[in-house]
Amino acid sequence: MRSLLAALSIAATLCVSLTPAAHAAEYSRIFTQWKGEAMPLDIYNGGATNNYAHLAKREDVSGQMWSVTKTGDWWRLTTEFRGAKMCLDVDNGGALNNFVSLQPCDDVSGQSWKITKTGDDGWVRLTTEFRGDKMCLDIVNGGKRDGMAQLTRCDDVSGQFWKIQ
Repeated sequence: MRSLLAALSIAATLCVSLTPAAHAAEYSRIFTQWKGEAMPLDIYNGGATNNYAHLAKREDVSGQMWSVTKTGDWWRLTTEFRGAKMCLDVDNGGALNNFVSLQPCDDVSGQSWKITKTGDDGWVRLTTEFRGDKMCLDIVNGGKRDGMAQLTRCDDVSGQFWKIQ
């Protein structure tokens, strides 16, 4: 009986220790060519920019862990932080027009992302069904919104080249 209990205890310990690794495999970090792996895409938690996406120093936080899920011809982006019911979406109008934030998931074109390879090196462009192929996910460089993610006209700039790892 003791050997059976010992075996069950070891099995339970192995299952518990494997759970975080298996769980982490469901999520990826998303970062730009411009700032690299040390500054992944993250989500603000609180304040005037609550739920908006920005680049932040790499940390072990759930706002930097992204789930990229295929939905037909498009992709949905959610975080471990806010869960599968909050999707990356594009603001339409107002002071933060074209900035991206997590919003309740719905059947809207601003939450439908296209991931387009830019070559064999793993970099991709991110565009939405809503704004089309001429508006790419980019990062603000300077000013009061420095580091925030927004859609801008596609160009050959390193802030528009992303890796999902």
